[in-house]
Amino acid sequence: MLATIIVICIGLAIAVKDLPGLYRKRRFKDMLVYILMLGLGTWLSVLAVKLEVTPSPLILIEMIYNPINTFVSHLFGF
Repeated sequence: MLATIIVICIGLAIAVKDLPGLYRKRRFKDMLVYILMLGLGTWLSVLAVKLEVTPSPLILIEMIYNPINTFVSHLFGF
């Protein structure tokens, strides 16, 4: 629990350091991307600290690719 809180605090400290500069420059799209990437990184770091088993991103790619592969195979008769 302590490690999770430390990781979240580090993520917040990074956001507090970088976001005001983006806000002053009116870079709202960059802020959105920055927040999403920092949130994803913090979330994955919390999972890593908790030693959770995370699924491979390859599973998602296979889920997307298999129907397309089947369609193309039927289309061209492979």
